[in-house]
Amino acid sequence: MASPRGPRQRGHERAVATSERAYRSLLRAYPRGLRDEYGGEMVRCFRDLCREELEDGGGGLGLAALWARTLPELLYTALKERSTMSNRNTYRSVVGVALATAFVLLIPLLTAPAWNLADFVFAGALIFGTGLTYVLVARKAGNIAYRAAVGVALAAAFLLVWVNAAVGITDSDADLMFLWVPAVGIIGAIIARFQPRGMARAMFATALAQALVAVIALIAGIVPAYNSAFEVLGITGFYVALFVGSALLFRHAARGRTPTGAGPEG
Repeated sequence: MASPRGPRQRGHERAVATSERAYRSLLRAYPRGLRDEYGGEMVRCFRDLCREELEDGGGGLGLAALWARTLPELLYTALKERSTMSNRNTYRSVVGVALATAFVLLIPLLTAPAWNLADFVFAGALIFGTGLTYVLVARKAGNIAYRAAVGVALAAAFLLVWVNAAVGITDSDADLMFLWVPAVGIIGAIIARFQPRGMARAMFATALAQALVAVIALIAGIVPAYNSAFEVLGITGFYVALFVGSALLFRHAARGRTPTGAGPEG
């Protein structure tokens, strides 16, 4: 006569096998070298944990709880390891930025024949400069929040310069004032020595500068016919929100590890 525990045991083994296959697939998120060295041991450890959860009375709920704990940690550490390995080779990162810039410039080359040489030079310098700045600044970071903050700040500055160069926000004279907004962030970052708390203050100051320029433009009455006051405020609010979001991310990063290679917080 078959043991009454037989079907249950077989069900547990199937659940363990399924979880193991899923876990092996997720391990591909890790760098290959680390995966080759530690992957087997990690799989064995996870398999044992699955069996413990199933056999100690937790059953399916216990296995689900194990996955709920394991999945966020696995994805976080995989991203962190890949970022660490990427940052070890700045040359490769710079080459990657250059190739990405060339690829992006292929789009207007094929679809915008009206672009002239000056347009391509400006766009290439802006795209490459933004990417290179991210590589050089974010590689110093010790946590993901800091890198995200740098990315959001650079995206906001990039869009601000690009939109002003392409169509403008108010008119040609007022748009020059908007170009000083990224300068506020750059100066603030240098003063802060790229420390997260100082960077948060610099981004808040940049957001304030963005709002002040818009208010000055509106008070001076230099809003063109194709952009109403509400449109200018809406566009400005978008950039302000990005800079404030970056500041909040920097503030969150300050609670973790500060960037390596920077001086102590003043």
